[in-house]
Amino acid sequence: MKLVKPFRHLLDAPWFYRLGFAAGRHVPKSVLYRVADLVGDASRLGYPARAAAVRANMRRVFPGAPPAEIARLTRCVFRNFTRALVDYGRFPSMTPEAIHAEIAVFEGRENMDAALSSGKGIVLVTGHIGNWELGSFHFGQNGVKTNVVTVREGRPEIDAIREAHREGHHVRTLVMDGSPFVVIEMMAALRRREVVALLVDRWGEEGAVQAEFFGAMHPFPRGPFALSRATGSLILTAFVVREGNGYKVIVEPPFVASGDEAEHARTVAGALERVIRRYPDQWYNFTPID
Repeated sequence: MKLVKPFRHLLDAPWFYRLGFAAGRHVPKSVLYRVADLVGDASRLGYPARAAAVRANMRRVFPGAPPAEIARLTRCVFRNFTRALVDYGRFPSMTPEAIHAEIAVFEGRENMDAALSSGKGIVLVTGHIGNWELGSFHFGQNGVKTNVVTVREGRPEIDAIREAHREGHHVRTLVMDGSPFVVIEMMAALRRREVVALLVDRWGEEGAVQAEFFGAMHPFPRGPFALSRATGSLILTAFVVREGNGYKVIVEPPFVASGDEAEHARTVAGALERVIRRYPDQWYNFTPID
């Protein structure tokens, strides 16, 4: 499996993380959000190629939308992205109870309950939408052993900060570094009936299966389906999106990969399409999906 490295913001630096964690302890959320909106607007203007990519993606999602609506959605994507970074800075100083309180609505709780009570491992697949880190913290704080699959950012201090942040919420980081041992670790975790979480909407062609996504073929990783077949684990598609002053969890019905990979990829792609259409201004994909 080969992840595509995410967009790196100018503020993706150790000093900003430390500043953000400090601000999260002492500055009201409403004030932080106002600052985040200003930073988001500056980022949109300062990264024109990224803004163009977001506009192109929004046109794929809403092909008939007028230019003014595409521009509005693009502005909101950058603002919401920086708001998500603000929340990431707030979480370390929050109690488990406060983190649970952030999730105001749980859509598809029966699907989550069915997966957790199955006695199987769970391959949790999601996308770069909403606040995916909050979902892993929610699992970890509820006593569900959770492993997040990620790539090195290229800045060891930031990698260390993020891993320590997850460990503080009982979440383990598994790094995709080209070594076969990480796949062995994922399989071992699933056989222990743990959760292994992956982002699947931004992958390279290597190790991918094609599925229709917003009207064109798009690569999705084979890894989740291979892991499910090898361990008998469930695949659970889930998202955490901001709604109002809190967050909403959306969980699709679980399934076990047993047949055509393209069919399973289409199931995952369909879940992503539905949530992106509902919350397009929280889809943080700064690379064109064409």
